[in-house]
Amino acid sequence: MEETQMMSRTGEPVTQAEGEQAAYALRELAGAVSAPDALGVSQEQLDVAVPFFVLGWAMGVRTGHTAPAVEGVPVDGESVTRVLAGLRAVQVTSQFADPALWQKVDYHGSVTRRHGQWWVQAIHVHADPFGGEPEVRYDLCEMRGVAPVTVVTGARRSSLTPLPAFRVAG
Repeated sequence: MEETQMMSRTGEPVTQAEGEQAAYALRELAGAVSAPDALGVSQEQLDVAVPFFVLGWAMGVRTGHTAPAVEGVPVDGESVTRVLAGLRAVQVTSQFADPALWQKVDYHGSVTRRHGQWWVQAIHVHADPFGGEPEVRYDLCEMRGVAPVTVVTGARRSSLTPLPAFRVAG
């Protein structure tokens, strides 16, 4: 009993086998990055997810939470998509202070009748003729089915608050 408690306090590193199994499982869940039904995450984003997935995998195996009750039952695609889309959102927002294409933003600019949450449909960057900072403007849209409908054009960065939501391919 004391030995078991000592081991749980100090822990053991993730084994190579656990890492390989988890990495394989994640790639199977996410599908091939270039496949038509891919989840809209790049290979680089999957590479970022692997260490977290491996850790969760090892923790589940070691604590017995991978019992036969779920053996042979795959995780649904919607759950996988939601997790990877969340990872994509975290990665993009940590890389860019400005909104990205197909990121949801809260618009609070001068066109008050258009205040609300919209998708970034286009980003326009115009050079300053005297070498100053370029001017960046955003076109915002709403989705009607699969068709984007522009609702605001030329919004300034100061009129937008980026939100942690992104449109996922599919």
